Amino acid sequence: MAALFPKIYDLIEKNPTRTATLRFRTRTATEGSSSEQWDSFFVSPLSPPGPLSLALLYTEPLFELASESLRMQLLTESLLKLQDRADKELVGRRFPRKKLQDALAGQISAEGPKTSALVEEVLCELVSLQKISINRRTKTLSFFPPDPRTWTRTRQILVGDQENCWSYRPKSSLSLSTWLTEKEEEGWTIAWPTADGKLDDVKAGLLTRGIVYDPKEKKDELAHRLGRAQALQSLSSLSLTPAPVNLEVP
Repeated sequence: MAALFPKIYDLIEKNPTRTATLRFRTRTATEGSSSEQWDSFFVSPLSPPGPLSLALLYTEPLFELASESLRMQLLTESLLKLQDRADKELVGRRFPRKKLQDALAGQISAEGPKTSALVEEVLCELVSLQKISINRRTKTLSFFPPDPRTWTRTRQILVGDQENCWSYRPKSSLSLSTWLTEKEEEGWTIAWPTADGKLDDVKAGLLTRGIVYDPKEKKDELAHRLGRAQALQSLSSLSLTPAPVNLEVP
């Protein structure tokens, strides 16, 4: 396997904690004090930052309880498994091997984890997650996988910031379509998909949903409006739910 993923193994050899063993710890009363609240979420820093860290908070029960060095060990072990799976499951499906290897290897690079649309899509595919990416500075929201019309109830929905430095956990269950509509009303820009089809098909789709449009509107504008309506309809049965609380081991 080392011959397949030389970048990953080079980074592992340079990791001073690669021989550490797993141990549990009890949190102190001051831990997590850097968390804040925003909108309907508890916002906590990701340590170490990166999209894989956010994914492991939801999929690896030990991650949230581990020390910093052990988190790096868990990240490395998970990355090796994902690298192997990516080579078997994703190569040839619009994900070139070289780009896959570089993207995943970048998650434990010395310069820090690299975030890109490719990394986000690959992780969502391999870990069976769906993700909303928030940029509070520009007031924008994006989706991974990028077309929310394909999202399902069988996959956990994660919320994080665009640079993957913070995790957003809902305080309580939220209707996803309602929350997104509220953010739009507050002036946020959401990366809605664009509907396919000829102009007449797009117009018919809008009329079927009772959406009135200006005959002077261009096809691209109408297709975007229909794509938004389709996405909201698909998301109407989905909710943002608090992540399971991992039990602490004394």
